[in-house]
Amino acid sequence: MISSTVRKKLSTGEAIVCAKACYADAEIVEMIGQAGYDCVWICLEHRRLGEIVVKSMIRSSLNSGCDCMIRVKPRDHTDLAYLLESGARGVMLPQAQDLAEVQAVVEMMKFPPMGRRGLDPIHSDANLGDVSLEMYVNHENENTFLIVQIETPEILPHIDAIAAMPGVDMLFVGLGDLSANLGLLGQLDHPQLKDVVQKTGEACKRHGKAGAINSSNPEEREMLWRQGYRFFNVASDFRYIRKGLDDSLRAARQITCG
Repeated sequence: MISSTVRKKLSTGEAIVCAKACYADAEIVEMIGQAGYDCVWICLEHRRLGEIVVKSMIRSSLNSGCDCMIRVKPRDHTDLAYLLESGARGVMLPQAQDLAEVQAVVEMMKFPPMGRRGLDPIHSDANLGDVSLEMYVNHENENTFLIVQIETPEILPHIDAIAAMPGVDMLFVGLGDLSANLGLLGQLDHPQLKDVVQKTGEACKRHGKAGAINSSNPEEREMLWRQGYRFFNVASDFRYIRKGLDDSLRAARQITCG
């Protein structure tokens, strides 16, 4: 069955390094895994990808040895089962509004007694039906993870309660959306946002969970580590392609004819 690198590293207190695959290309996903990342992030919140495309990207992550985490659509969690059955190990919940929504996602992800996930043990996550039901259920409950995004004003009073909730593994502070939702668009260093980052890290440490965040700065990650953050999204295919194109064009424009 499909084990989770992320869950294993969470249990040992190690840093988890993630890269986001913005484009619907299974080879990019495979490249991210081959490079040694622990997790690849695929977004269905801002992308409308067909089921076959998503499955091929999940399979590519598995083939290259890294976990696949899917950010699902806000307040539309009907697709969780097929994503997990295809081999995705993680679900990211965006734009969370309240505790009831988080609890509902936990119940859809986990089999009884932890939740109410429907049982259909014939897919990739069950070795295509070649394992006992008991082994399958226990393994899946131990090898799937949930990341709740902290990015709306409504969720801020519930940070501690979410961190304490069984079935929640990480709290991801989404600074971009949070800044916009608080009327601080792009002011990622604003004291109000820094306070959320700190409180989220403290809540995670208090309840044995992990903070998660975007961070491309090594010095910043050292500070975040001390605050309780263990999951770092550090790269994306879009950023590297964009930077490569810009740098190449800038260099080419400097050519002078003698």
